[in-house]
Amino acid sequence: MQESKVISRILSSGYMLDARAFDMISKLPPGADLDGFVERLLEVKAGAVGEAKVITEGDVEMLVPREAPPDVERGPAPDLAELEVLSDPTQAIAPAEGADGFGRLFRDRYERLLSIVRERLDTKSSATVSATKNLAPGKKVKVAGLLADRSSRRGFVELRVDDPTGTLKVVCREGPAEKSALEAPLDSMVVVDVSKSKSGQVFTDSIVLPDVPGRRVVSSSHRVYAVLLSDLHIGSRMFLSDDFGRFLQWLNGGFGDKDVVSRIKYLVIAGDLVDGVGVYPGQEFQLAERDPKKQYEMAAELLKRVPGHIQIVLSPGNHDAVRQALPQPAVAVDMAESLYAMDNVRWVGDPSYVKLHGVTFLVYHGKSLDDVIATTPNLAYDRPTDAMKLLLRARHLAPTYGKRTALSPELRDYMVVDQVPDVFHVGHVHTYGEMSYRGTLLVNSGTWQAQTSFQSNMGMEPTPSIVPVLDLSTLRAVRRNFGAAGFQASQPPAL
Repeated sequence: MQESKVISRILSSGYMLDARAFDMISKLPPGADLDGFVERLLEVKAGAVGEAKVITEGDVEMLVPREAPPDVERGPAPDLAELEVLSDPTQAIAPAEGADGFGRLFRDRYERLLSIVRERLDTKSSATVSATKNLAPGKKVKVAGLLADRSSRRGFVELRVDDPTGTLKVVCREGPAEKSALEAPLDSMVVVDVSKSKSGQVFTDSIVLPDVPGRRVVSSSHRVYAVLLSDLHIGSRMFLSDDFGRFLQWLNGGFGDKDVVSRIKYLVIAGDLVDGVGVYPGQEFQLAERDPKKQYEMAAELLKRVPGHIQIVLSPGNHDAVRQALPQPAVAVDMAESLYAMDNVRWVGDPSYVKLHGVTFLVYHGKSLDDVIATTPNLAYDRPTDAMKLLLRARHLAPTYGKRTALSPELRDYMVVDQVPDVFHVGHVHTYGEMSYRGTLLVNSGTWQAQTSFQSNMGMEPTPSIVPVLDLSTLRAVRRNFGAAGFQASQPPAL
């Protein structure tokens, strides 16, 4: 396909092509399959719900093969996986009783997030709320505390910030501070730069979250791949069994693509392996199997078709047979015996940290995304990585108490993001997304379930059967689409 034909094909498909994207396409190496590349590019854009009808430099870059660093082993992939579970709440869960338990939970949250704040150069001198009592007019002080409340009053935003020394009411000035105040999740740690007027009113023109430091991307010294999945919902009538069957066939080399398939050593599933029972009103009428144990048996029969050299990491979600309150333990042995009997399956709780060939993954199902999206301006289900980024900036996976996400009154807050991950893998919202943020790759791996009536009412438009395959030596994901549309059995799945 000549360059003029590239433009013609893209325009005829209803898309525009920006100049940098065209320049990248024109510089593809001689002999490259321009025809196939453009078709894959159009299919990827068609599956990205809510995006503008413009093909950008980033869209093209995502599909251009990326060179591995010079110190990466380029030969055959290692025979053995290197899986290490760094953190798993399953055995440590020990909820305390009643209000005292939640008091301990929030004290632990405050203390650990405060230690993170004090690692930053710009907030390390943050003071307590009590430091504002004798603050002279015109002087400033940074105060770190949990955002207990937020209200809009007569055209301005007022915050209530708590810490063990007291409560501070602070008015946000117009501009960046007001925007930051509306974005910050309730019950998250904030640092407010406050001053006091002569009348005693406390103001702020700066609000920051703990955030993650900018850092170098950490990758593996071997070119091995990890496949990221979530939200299979096996047992649902809406489970896309044909699509998943194609995925399993591909994983076993049934469609070529050998350079990718031969290097896959890991399969990480971030929750909702099965559809469960009684999760939402009327669910029983959309189930193909109502017994949760049998749902796990069905899942085991499918996962047994995954090649034995691929290590499978399973984490629960809100549809799995575990408690709803976070953190969640791994699914119990007596509920999923057939899966526990598999040599290449490793169950962990939600959330968990695992290290795969030297790359640290934070695996979290993502139930709190419902609250984040519902309470934050300009966030939506079709852009899940924006909400994931906010959680990473807050250094907490489920900050808001009392909304849809149930929290357990643990002595330790296991939802604090103490360690900055190399990869943040989430599911739950059934929408595919990728984003890099300060050296961390954020991936929401979509779903294998067609839209249910409940999701339709929630405004969730799924993007099913799209698989991110992550090269651990570059932390770049390539996508494979196993949906029926455009799939040709004689060729590898389209990117």
